[in-house]
This record gives sequence, structure tokens and C-alpha cells, in this order.
Amino acid sequence: MTTQAAGKRGFRRPTPDHLLALATARFKRGEFGDIEGMARELGVSRATAYLWAGNADRLCGMVICGLAERTHRESCAATRRGPGRAAQVLVRSMRAIAGSRAFRRFLEADPEKGLRIVASKNGPVQQKSIELTQALLEEEVGQGRLRLAVDAHTLAYALVRLVESFLYADLIAGEEPDLDKAETILRLLLHPGRRRTSVSRP
Repeated sequence: MTTQAAGKRGFRRPTPDHLLALATARFKRGEFGDIEGMARELGVSRATAYLWAGNADRLCGMVICGLAERTHRESCAATRRGPGRAAQVLVRSMRAIAGSRAFRRFLEADPEKGLRIVASKNGPVQQKSIELTQALLEEEVGQGRLRLAVDAHTLAYALVRLVESFLYADLIAGEEPDLDKAETILRLLLHPGRRRTSVSRP
């Protein structure tokens, strides 16, 4: 049953989940944040849709968070367990995001707004990416496949910022994104044989 059928045929009262599902489907078609249009399609009032979504930017952020989480799960499932798994999962996810035409259309439609949503501490996407990466690192450490020189949260933050700097290099610095270099750096940072290093102090 489609979300439209849910709203207009009365089989099920529309919920915030229906709005998010519809927004996700529209995002994949290159349609971003038309809350009023989605309200009409769901058969709910404009006020209700805005109550659920907050605003268009927040709704886009929720959609991208959901897609990022799905991409991460798929990357984890596709990567065998063993040394180097953390790096491979991050590389798979990075390349999947880079290859998403819907995501690229979203960024190109309004680069400033797009970066604010996906690569800002004030947006939901960066925080979700850090959470997913931290959980991955902690899993690998717990399984004895990885040793960290810093705590998992700090490293997760650094890795996410690294990936962002390469994924969005054209928008941030006017440079062509070089994912091969990003992959090399990720593998160096997450080499399974890395040991905790001591910092010499003066």
C-alpha cells in the first residue's frame, strides 16, 4: 500500500513515518522538501505536515540520515569480517554516496544549503555519520581486529570530517574529489596492525 493510498483511501491514518517515506521516495526522484505537496498527497493538513517535519531542511536531513544508515548497513553486510574491515566499510559507504545521483542533485541544487545539512555540526547528517562510524570502530576493537591510538569518538569524528573533505571537495574548495586518495588515507589510519603511539612531551 502506498502512502498516498494510506491517506486518501482511509486504510490507515497517515503518520510521520508516512511523510518520511514519501519524502525519501521524492528525494530519490530529485524532489526536495515540498512539504505542502506531500501534505496534499498524504491527505493531511499543511499544519500537520509541518508539525511532523519541522521544516524542509530538517526533513531533508532526516531523509539523508535514513539513507546514510541504510548505506552503512549494506556496506557492513557486504564486507567480510577480518583485518581491515572498518576501512573497507567506510570506503564502500563513501563510494556509494559519491555514486548517488539523487544525492549529487541535492547538493548541486543549492550547495550552501546542502553542505549545511550534510556537513555541519548543526545538521543531523554529520552527527549520524559520527555515531555510525564510532559504533563500527568499537565493534572492531571489541572483536580484536583493530587497536586505536585515540578514543573511538574522536577518531570517528576525524574520519567523518576526512571523508566529507574529499566527497565535497568540489563544493568546498573547487577541487575534483579524489576518492582514491581518501581510500588510501582511510586504510592507513585504520590499518589493523597500528599500535597505540605515545606522544613525546617537551
